[in-house]
Amino acid sequence: MSTTLEKNKAPHEAKLVHLNMSAVTPPAVSPIMEFLRGQAATALSASLGGLPLVNFNTGGLGNFPYYYTDPRTTNFNISTYNWINTNVLSNNAPIQQSSGSYFSNQVLSVLSKIQYSLSVADQAALNAAKSNATNQQLAVLQAWQANMGPFPTGTGNPIDNIMTTIASTWATPATSLYAIQTSVNLRALLNNAPASGQTILPVVVSYLNALGASVALSNAVLMNNSYVAMALAALQTPTAANGGFLTNDGTGKYYPAYNVSTPLPTIISNLQSGSNPISISMNVSIANASEYSVSIQGGTAFNIPFGGFFGLSVGGNASYFHDEIVQNSSSVNVQMTFTGATIVNFSPAPFNQATQQNWFWMQPILEAIRNGQQDVSGYKFAVAPGIDFSANGPFGLLQGVAMTNYPSAVITIKSSNYQSIQTTFQQTVSTSVSFLGIPLGGGSESTYSHSASSSASDSTVVITLNPPPSMVAGTSTSSVGWIMGVQTNYPVQ
Repeated sequence: MSTTLEKNKAPHEAKLVHLNMSAVTPPAVSPIMEFLRGQAATALSASLGGLPLVNFNTGGLGNFPYYYTDPRTTNFNISTYNWINTNVLSNNAPIQQSSGSYFSNQVLSVLSKIQYSLSVADQAALNAAKSNATNQQLAVLQAWQANMGPFPTGTGNPIDNIMTTIASTWATPATSLYAIQTSVNLRALLNNAPASGQTILPVVVSYLNALGASVALSNAVLMNNSYVAMALAALQTPTAANGGFLTNDGTGKYYPAYNVSTPLPTIISNLQSGSNPISISMNVSIANASEYSVSIQGGTAFNIPFGGFFGLSVGGNASYFHDEIVQNSSSVNVQMTFTGATIVNFSPAPFNQATQQNWFWMQPILEAIRNGQQDVSGYKFAVAPGIDFSANGPFGLLQGVAMTNYPSAVITIKSSNYQSIQTTFQQTVSTSVSFLGIPLGGGSESTYSHSASSSASDSTVVITLNPPPSMVAGTSTSSVGWIMGVQTNYPVQ
């Protein structure tokens, strides 16, 4: 089932609209999928980086839209973005995407429920230190109002918001309260401090000195919660300033960024070269009223539903492969070749504390899971996240796709009707193909080209099918590659 996004919806807001076209690989095709995956893993072994290549069930989002930069705008391709941002379901074989569920949303949901807090003992120590620094705190508040105006906004009380603002925005890169407390050159450290704020700095240092050793505790609470807020802002309201990027969806909205580490010219070059070809040879016969019997490379046969194997539409007959070829032939061999195998790697843009950009930050999530309800200082869930982090849960994403051009096929048929089959193909204009339940071509612009030759000596006809040019090293944002396998990342497992 293919899907598309409702118009003008951002990925983290979008609902998926289902179109009436099946693209779900049935479980019975696993021997074919496993063979192709194994061939791809061998061909690309030097590029896999030690991460296993696993089988993938191509679902509602279809095959991989690899042309990730729009050549007209240089913005990121929204189709690629939605594909790589869709989370995957854990503990599934083959791996499949969870249509309509975006990984950035999963992180947003979890991160928004996390807070850095102190243990009972640490909080008591900090409260005592703050009580001893009451006069210095009042001096900071008065100096701020006199020189800067209203207190900065934030999640804490005024003094905490002032300290967070100074440490995170008055210095590049962001600094800490302890660094301010111990600095011998405060003007150099706070290199972004406004001119009106210079007179406040000595008062701030007096306050931090009054806190003494407890400044480390205050810094931990203020800065760690500030970092969470920064990562959340990059998820909730992405902008160019916090690392978000534009796509070609035409909305002008920014999205939480992903990085693709495989250069687009490398992808296109590999597809154009036809390197790393992967071939599979399958003998086919009728097994029963609903299934074929298929053997790969002469190996042990297995059954597969008619609609989930190989389909060939010729003229007006959408079931030509079954009705006229397999049904009436003594032997049928389908050999398919996938060229240009390449691995494409991508990842969420990691949160950078120094630049305050991007969004993918697992440290507080992992720490909150580990801390649970323990009386310790650190990140904890202020509210239960409501997400299953186990091997059965949805908190996972893809980080690599092994892909090829769409395949060519050579069908060798031994049949008493060989001449009729050859004549049919010679007279046919439109030929479309499907494989593993996925349409490979159809319609006037994407039909497979075809030719047929025969041999009277052994009653054999050979049909050659080649994909349309748009499916071989295509250079448009609608170009997609056939998926041989994927690499997964379950960040909390």
